Amino acid sequence: MDAVRGQRLSLIGFCTLGLAFYTYGVVSAPYIPSHIESIALPLDFMVGIPLGFYLFVIRPRRLTLLSVIPVIWVGYGLSVFALGSTDAGVLPYLLAALVPFEIAIAVKECLKVGNAYKSARKASADPMVWFKETMLYLVRKDAPASMAAAELSVWYYALLSWRKKPYVLPREKSFSYHNAGGYMSMMLGLALAFPVEIVGVHILVSQWSVVAASIVTVLSIYAAIWLIGDARARVMRPAAIGTGCVRLECGIQMEAVIPLSDIEKVCLSESDTGVLDKADKLNYGTFYQANAWVVAKRPFEVRTMLGKKRVRAVGLSLDDPQMFVQAMQESVNP
Repeated sequence: MDAVRGQRLSLIGFCTLGLAFYTYGVVSAPYIPSHIESIALPLDFMVGIPLGFYLFVIRPRRLTLLSVIPVIWVGYGLSVFALGSTDAGVLPYLLAALVPFEIAIAVKECLKVGNAYKSARKASADPMVWFKETMLYLVRKDAPASMAAAELSVWYYALLSWRKKPYVLPREKSFSYHNAGGYMSMMLGLALAFPVEIVGVHILVSQWSVVAASIVTVLSIYAAIWLIGDARARVMRPAAIGTGCVRLECGIQMEAVIPLSDIEKVCLSESDTGVLDKADKLNYGTFYQANAWVVAKRPFEVRTMLGKKRVRAVGLSLDDPQMFVQAMQESVNP
């Protein structure tokens, strides 16, 4: 925790210092001789501060070098603002020298990202794992990597998964949950209503503002793709019982793998889970109406869209909860 706190403080300190340098450079520009200003300011903004960002932020955290490129372009924008021209001083020469450097960084890092993606595909048949491992290479943090992986997975399942088979490992017995609680019927109703709603709202809002109507339409289409992707992921990622563990899934929202030896009980209602704190339970049932609960003897790891959590019980809405409970009891107590 001390190391994490130290890294966080160093990041805050560098960002504060960098902002102070940026502010001082822009404010003091009118008072500096032009021949000095046009050389020193671009060098500080486009080389000095990005180099400090690399040394104090990127390198200690092992972040991708792609992170330094936006810092360089922020420095370029502020240099143009302070000098009043894109052709002032060494600015055009510095930009010409840095662009090939940035391209080299981008090519190198893109190759590494591609290799990380290929390695993840070889190691697992689960698309969520492909995207999660790739994002972990880029950001090195579980929570943002999980959110980015969920976003990419939505597009994959919505657009590219229609000829794929559900993700089931060898010797696993799968249990579907996409029809439980009327979820898929609700999705079908929304799918029928969305085109009419999108067109109607666009026409209505466009009477006031075409730009606002376009934004609302794009957001509506994005929401529709999200719903389609999540619904498709529920079909493609069933819960499954293997030879030594149970794999709990809920579309792109949740995944947990629990050894069968750690299972304490399996029940059909939350009231039967026993005395557990609210923080020790996760309810992923349709409309929070879970019909199957898995309770472990000790906390286990659950991977969610916001990162990892440790709980003792997870609830799902399964299409056949009784069959799942029976199969779990047979697996835990053969």
